[in-house]
Amino acid sequence: MQKAFIIFSFLVLPYVYGQENKASEIIIGIGILHVNTTYPIYLYKGINDTLPFADIVFKKHKSGTTTISTALDLKPNSISEGGTHKADRKLIKSGLAPTSKQLNFIVTEASEYYFKVVTNKETNEAFFIKREKQHVYYKTKGALFQNSCSNCADSNYNPRWFIFETWERYLKRVHYIEKPNLILYDKPNGDIIFKNNDHSFLPFNVVEVKGDWIKLKKATGRENMFDASENYDGWTQWKNGNEILITIIESMFI
Repeated sequence: MQKAFIIFSFLVLPYVYGQENKASEIIIGIGILHVNTTYPIYLYKGINDTLPFADIVFKKHKSGTTTISTALDLKPNSISEGGTHKADRKLIKSGLAPTSKQLNFIVTEASEYYFKVVTNKETNEAFFIKREKQHVYYKTKGALFQNSCSNCADSNYNPRWFIFETWERYLKRVHYIEKPNLILYDKPNGDIIFKNNDHSFLPFNVVEVKGDWIKLKKATGRENMFDASENYDGWTQWKNGNEILITIIESMFI
């Protein structure tokens, strides 16, 4: 029997406390920067600084976990030191995905020379990560996967990788999204074509992004979950300013 391995990706945004040193506004930026968890990440206060203000270093353990260390108060978009080999084997036997090592940041600025990333999503503290010649920068996770083989002739393997996904690229490649109290429109701010009044589970793929709005289609392979008499090819809001309105299921492994 085949088992489905699912990764649920929720963008967890900070609460606004209104206290000193707390962020007065939540930031979701222009996209997400995924970083490798092998080589140090250097962070600069100013883009013209020659010396980094801080770094993030990784120490791999025989157990399978990786310790992520920095002098900063690090509260990125997503962080995980991974699970032990033993714990991951138990998860797989239970039909669950192993705990992957990951570190990614909200990006507020991007250029051919740098990324400006939020290192603390509660205070909005941000630093620059400079683009370096010895690193490789991908636009999608698929591109990293295609070049992840160190012994393959057609692979440009480089373990010093970064992936910058704009929100549009990210939303278009995730496995599916869903939205509570879904309302679909014929165009952004247009006429309503569908309301999910009975709160059915309706998974969608994203085909287009325009600001706070996304155009949807029935998720590939899940078309039988939809009423054939309804029109689901429409638009809905995925965010309202800096508030995320959808649930994102990033990937599924069979």
